[in-house]
Amino acid sequence: MASQNASNIVFRKDYTAPDHQIESIDLSFDLIPTCTEVTSKIIAVPQEDRKSDDLILDGDDLTLVSIKIAGEDSFPGQYDMRPGKLIIHNIKERTEIEIVTRINPRNNLELSGLYMSKNNYITQCESEGFRRITYFPDRPDILAKYRVVIRAPKDYKDLLSNGNLVEQGELLDGRNYAIWEDPFPKPSYLFALVAGNFVAQEQKVTLSDGREALLQIWTEPANKGKTEFAMQSLVKAIKWDEERFGLDLDLDRFMIVATDDFNFGAMENKGLNIFNSKYVLADENVATDQDFANIEAVIGHEYFHNWTGDRVTCRDWFQLSLKEGLTVFREQEFSADMLGDESSRAVKRIDDVRVLRNSQFPEDAGPMAHPIRPESYRSINNFYTTTVYEKGAEVVRMYQTLFGKDGFRRGLLEYINRYDGTAATCDDFLNAMAESNYEDLSQFELWYSQAGTPRISVETKWDEIAKTFTLTLRQNNRTFPGKPAPKPLMIPVKIGILDDAGNDIPLQLEGEDSPDGTSRLLILDEAVQSWTFRNVSTKPLLSIGRGFSAPVIFNTEYTREQLAFLARHDSDLFNRADAFEKLTLQMVDQFITDLSRRGAQNAMPSESYLFAFEDILNDDSLSPAYRAKVLEMPSENYIAENRVLIEPALIREACDLIKRRIGQRLRGSFEDKIKNNQTPGLYRPDAADAGRRALKLLSLSYLAYAQDAKAMQQVRNLYKNANNLTDRLGAVNIAVQASLPIGEELLSKADVEWKSEPLLNNKWLALSTQLRTQLRTQRGKRPTVDLIRALTQHPKYQDHNPNSIYALLGTFFRTGGPEFHRPDGMGYQLWVDSVLFVDKFNPQVAARLARALENWRRYEPTLSNLMYKALKYVSEEKNLSPNVREIIEHALTEPV
Repeated sequence: MASQNASNIVFRKDYTAPDHQIESIDLSFDLIPTCTEVTSKIIAVPQEDRKSDDLILDGDDLTLVSIKIAGEDSFPGQYDMRPGKLIIHNIKERTEIEIVTRINPRNNLELSGLYMSKNNYITQCESEGFRRITYFPDRPDILAKYRVVIRAPKDYKDLLSNGNLVEQGELLDGRNYAIWEDPFPKPSYLFALVAGNFVAQEQKVTLSDGREALLQIWTEPANKGKTEFAMQSLVKAIKWDEERFGLDLDLDRFMIVATDDFNFGAMENKGLNIFNSKYVLADENVATDQDFANIEAVIGHEYFHNWTGDRVTCRDWFQLSLKEGLTVFREQEFSADMLGDESSRAVKRIDDVRVLRNSQFPEDAGPMAHPIRPESYRSINNFYTTTVYEKGAEVVRMYQTLFGKDGFRRGLLEYINRYDGTAATCDDFLNAMAESNYEDLSQFELWYSQAGTPRISVETKWDEIAKTFTLTLRQNNRTFPGKPAPKPLMIPVKIGILDDAGNDIPLQLEGEDSPDGTSRLLILDEAVQSWTFRNVSTKPLLSIGRGFSAPVIFNTEYTREQLAFLARHDSDLFNRADAFEKLTLQMVDQFITDLSRRGAQNAMPSESYLFAFEDILNDDSLSPAYRAKVLEMPSENYIAENRVLIEPALIREACDLIKRRIGQRLRGSFEDKIKNNQTPGLYRPDAADAGRRALKLLSLSYLAYAQDAKAMQQVRNLYKNANNLTDRLGAVNIAVQASLPIGEELLSKADVEWKSEPLLNNKWLALSTQLRTQLRTQRGKRPTVDLIRALTQHPKYQDHNPNSIYALLGTFFRTGGPEFHRPDGMGYQLWVDSVLFVDKFNPQVAARLARALENWRRYEPTLSNLMYKALKYVSEEKNLSPNVREIIEHALTEPV
C-alpha cells in the first residue's frame, strides 16, 4: 500500500498479498505531549509464496531511535530508509523486530495517528494513521494480536486501549500504567489508544448466551450526564444484532470515548470506539430531535462494525464498501426497526434516499465519479464518500430485496462464517450471498465496478380492448471516455399499478393463471425489457421503484395531475413522497421560468399542486412526521442538480416565492397544525413527539415566509419559551431563512446564551451562514460572505477543529446558495483562502472543503468562469497535499 502522502496512484489491479505477516505486536507508549516514545516489538513471519525477503514497513512523520533484529542491535546494511518506508532485509524466518520511534502528539494537527485533544491523547488510525505512530506494514490485510502497555504522568488516570484490561497501577516513579491485550487479531487501522481524565457511565448487559458484558461511555467531566441516550442506543444495538442476525457481542467490555477533535463521525476500533462528541452527547438543551436520531444511528453503525468490519475486515482499501456499505445498511435497518410503525419507517427511508440523491447522485454525475469499489486512488481518504457508504448500502439492500430478510440473513451469516478473523473482498460477500441463496449473481457484480447512476426510461401502453398493460424499461448507464461501454446491470424494480380511484390493481403477468399481489418485483437485466399484465380493465397509472428498490433514476413522463394523484393515493408511502417531490420540482422549474420572463407577480402554484399539498397536510391518517417530511421544500442543492443549468439566485428566489404563496394560501390549515401539534410536558425525543414538533415547525415556517405578523411573534415566543433545543433552534432557523426582521436578534441572543457549550457554538456558526445578504445590506451591514470571513475570527470558531470548520465554512460552501455563489467572486475567494489554509495542517478536512466546486461546469457562465479561476489558482499551489490535489485535478480535467 502506498503512503497517504505519496503522489503516485494506487491501482486495485496491482494488489499483491504481503510477503510477510505479523503474528503479534507488543506496543509500549511513554506518553509525553511533545516527545512520546513508542516501542514496537513485532513477530514477522515470512510467507511461503513470498516474492521477496524484504520486510516493508510504512512510516510517516516519525523519528527513528533504534532497531533491533532478533534481539540484536541492527547494523548498516540490514535496513534501508526511503520516503515513507523502512525496509528490513533478509527476513527469511520467524523474526522478532524491535523498533523505537518518537512522535509529537501535541503538534499533530492532522488528527491522524496519535494526537492531543485538549490535554487528552486520542488515536485515529483509519485509514493510514498507524504509520504515524510506529513503523509497521500499515495495510488492512495484515492482522495481528496486540498487547499494549501505556505509561503516562500520574495526572492521567484513564489509560485505555483495545481488548481486555490485564493490569493497571502506579509505577515506582509515580507514573500510571495500564496493560491491555486484545484476543482478536486485527489490522493496524483498528488500533486505539486513549489517555486522559474522563468520567465513565457504566452499564452491564446480559447477552443472549448468558454472558455479562460491561458497557462504558467515557467523556470529559464537563459532559457528565449527557450520555444516557447514547448508552441506551448501544444497549438497543446489541440486542437488535442478537435478534436480527444472531450476532453477539464477543467481548467482556465494550467502550466508547467522546472527543471534540475528530475528523470523522466515529471510529469502530475493536472494543474501543472513538466518537466525535456530537454523536454521543445529548440532552434537551444541547441536542435536537435529529441529533438524537443521529446518535442512535451512529452508535449502532460503529457497534455493528464489530462483526462487519472488525471480525471480518477488508483485504485492501478498494474493498472499503465491503465494510462501510454493509454496515450503513445494517444501521439503516436498525434505525427503521427502532421506529416501528410503517409511517415512521417510511420517513426513515425517505431520509436515507434524500441523502443519496442530494450527495451521491451529484457525485456519480461529476468528476469524482467512481464505483463503490474504486479502481484507483491517490489518497484513500478522498474515497470515504457517499458512493462507498450510501450507494454501497443501497447495493447491499438490493440483496435483501432479491432474497428477502431470511435470505439476506442466511447470506450474511455464511459470509461471516467463511471469513471470520480474515480480510475479505466484495467478491467474497457476493459469492456468499449467491451460494447461500442458490442464485447466479455474476451480472449483479457490475454494481461494484461501474460508476454512474443508471437512468431507466419508462414506457407504458394500455390496451383498453385487450385489457392489457405493457411496461417497457430501457436502462442507460453513464459512459466514460477511454473506458469500455457499460454493460446492462441487474436492477430490481418494484412496481404497482393504480386504477382511476387510486386503488392498487392485482398484478397478473401474461402466462400466469391468477394475480400475485398488488406489488411486483421485476428484474431488469437487459438493455430493454417488456412485461405485459392481464385483466387491467380501468385506465392504469404506474407506481414504479416502490420503496426505492434500486439506486437509479426513472425517466417518466408524468403530468402534474398524475403526480398529484400519486401523491394523494399511492399505497407505497415512499412513492407518495417521491411523487410530491417530483411535483415540487416541476413547480420550481415553472417559477424559475416565470421569474426569468414575467417577474414574480405572475408566478403562482398550480391548483393541482396546492390541492395535493393541502390534502397531504390535512390527512390525519398520515403521521405528523410523514406529513412534515413530504411537504418540506427540497434543498436548493437538490433542485440545482435536477436542472441543466444551475442559477443559484433564481433557485433561491423561486423557492422563497413558492413558500410565500403556499403560506398565504393555506394560512388556516397551518395555524391549525401549529395549535394541534404542541408537545407539552417533559421533552421526549421519541418518534411521535419529534413528528409533532416537525409538523409544527414546518407550518410555522411557511407562515413566516408569508410574512405573517402573528407567525413572527410565534417564532419569537417559541425561542423564548421552548423547553427543548429542537424548538429553540427551529425558531432561529425559521427567522433566519425566512429573512424575518427578528432573525439577527435571535441569533444574537443565541450567541450569548450558548457560549459555554461547544456543540451549540457549532450550531450557531452553521445558522449564521444562512443569513441573507439582501436583508443585511438593507440594514447597512456587509454581505453574508464578509460575515463568514469575520466569523473565522470569532471566539466560537476554532480554526483547527474539524467540527468548527465544517459548521461554518463547510455549511456555507455547501448551502450558501447565492450568498456563496456571488457574481463578484467573493465567495470563491473565501473558498480559496480556506482550502489553502486548512490544507497546511489537515488535508483530509481541506479535501472535503475543496469538493464544493467540483461540479463547476454546470453553473451559469459568469459563475462557472469564476469557479474555474479559483480551482486553477489552488491547483498552482506548489505545496498542495495529495488529498486536495486529487480533488482539484479531477475537477479541472473532467472531459466536457
